[in-house]
Amino acid sequence: MQINTCPSFWRLILWCGMGCLLGFGTASLAQDNAPSAEDRQQVDPTQVRQFLRELQADQVMQRDEAEKRLVELGPGVLDYLPQVTSRTSGELKIRLQRIRQSFQAETIEKFFESSRVNLSGRLKLTEAIEKITEQTGNEIQLQGQDGLAGVEVQVAAENQEFWQVIESLMQQADLRIVSFGTTDAELVLAPGGYAAEDRVAPFQDGPFRVEPMFLQTTRPFNGNLPGQLQVSLQVTWEPRLKPVFMQIPMGSVQAVVADGNALSATNPQAAPEIPLNYGGCTTQIDLQVQRPDRSKDRLQSLSGEFSVAVPGERHRFEFQDFAKGSRQTETYGDLTVVLEGARRNGRNYEMRLLVQFGNAQGALDSYRGWAMSNKAFVLDPTGRRLDDVGFNTYAMTNNAVGIAYLFSIAGDPAEHTLVYEAPATITRQTVQYELRDIPLP
Repeated sequence: MQINTCPSFWRLILWCGMGCLLGFGTASLAQDNAPSAEDRQQVDPTQVRQFLRELQADQVMQRDEAEKRLVELGPGVLDYLPQVTSRTSGELKIRLQRIRQSFQAETIEKFFESSRVNLSGRLKLTEAIEKITEQTGNEIQLQGQDGLAGVEVQVAAENQEFWQVIESLMQQADLRIVSFGTTDAELVLAPGGYAAEDRVAPFQDGPFRVEPMFLQTTRPFNGNLPGQLQVSLQVTWEPRLKPVFMQIPMGSVQAVVADGNALSATNPQAAPEIPLNYGGCTTQIDLQVQRPDRSKDRLQSLSGEFSVAVPGERHRFEFQDFAKGSRQTETYGDLTVVLEGARRNGRNYEMRLLVQFGNAQGALDSYRGWAMSNKAFVLDPTGRRLDDVGFNTYAMTNNAVGIAYLFSIAGDPAEHTLVYEAPATITRQTVQYELRDIPLP
């Protein structure tokens, strides 16, 4: 696997937010990739608070030394770093961001490792699923639970990878993964299908799993095209991951028949974006390769790669005193959010947020949709959350989208806070897969 932190890659993500505009159910796209509590070394809170105060000292050397000492304390300091808001000074914003980013590489590497399971004994299937969810954070849904209520499984997992444990449960209980079975971030398992004839062993790498769904060949009779073999794959990931974009470089696809002859993709220059189920943890990718000779009955191997983008740490952009109508700007990571104005609109308050990105990389339309799927809300003086009662776009530029939100605010708006939540980074990962011994139709 190859992992790249690519904040400007965000805009490759936006198409999935359009479901929000069409009224589909939504799920949070951002998650905190911070290390778990057990991964963080213990730090002295008093010492951390002292260094945080020194980050705002009068002397530059003292501020530099405080930043250095905070990094030396390790990832445990992340629990104590203050949120960056519109009132945070420019220099402090930069220093806090540098401290967080200093732990980013280690955090990302751990995040893309497989979740681990420690579980043993003879258990009911439902009980085993519940314990696996508790240990990994991966939500799992069993369809047809009435028929599975009495099913027991034998588990012997000692620090075992998530998919290895799930594969064992699927084999024992004759379960299959349901594609597009939910709009929630869950792995959906249903009875039947594991023991199907000619089943091909899935590919597993870290949090990802690839399995063939079906193959078919085509041979046109009214043209010069030689025909092709289409292979449909089910790609599944641990539900905790919540990727928001996937792309397939078709030039990476290669099928090898039993005699060693290699078949390449029929569209090697293409790099299609793959629609992801909004929620769930599966998608289907369709590969087209050269049609093998009819005398061949198996593919020796099928290999290729795909890229996915996963949102990182969630950041809260906060704007206060918006009732004055003044322009406010906050930048964090690769994202700049500008409150361009706030005014009464009938019985509601209209907030105009301009969300600006870095380099669009040719996928700005997708990025716009993703930006609109992020959450904006207002906090009243008691901290109660007020969701928007509607929104629409009011501006489109080559690197930004303007979104006007409507909020029903009772009381003095000066005592309320506008919040826009979005991931600060997007991490792109390339997964290389290989499936072996695939029967041909």
